[in-house]
Formats: sequence, structure tokens, C-alpha cells
Amino acid sequence: MKSPITGKEMVLKQEQREIRYRNETFLYMHQYYECEDTHEKFTTTELDEANMNQVYNQYRAKHGTVKPGSG
Repeated sequence: MKSPITGKEMVLKQEQREIRYRNETFLYMHQYYECEDTHEKFTTTELDEANMNQVYNQYRAKHGTVKPGSG
């Protein structure tokens, strides 16, 4: 992905983050692109969905619920 600021190719990175979902806290590996010149962080719709799916999967595993459309 190219930086919308500089037009240069960005590096895909990840960092552990904490998020509140349904009054519970979950840790997940947040994936994002970082512009090496400005250090601004960006995501795509696909990365946003992958990041949140980590949280949804943890919630489902904890509460024994099934994935929508699979049951």
C-alpha cells in the first residue's frame, strides 16, 4: 500500500493492542501500514476486518458461541 501522504510504499507492521468489546477486554495483534517518513498509521477495510475478527473469535471461544452463518 502506498502512503496517501508521500506516495511511497509503506511497511506492514503489527503490535499488540487491547480493546473493549461487549464490556470485556481482549488482546489482539493489530495490523497496520506505517509511513516510514511521517510515522502515520493506516489500515484498509480488509485489515480492519481481520483485526476485529481476532476479537470476535476470542469472544466466541470464551462464550461458546458459533460464528454467524455456521450453525
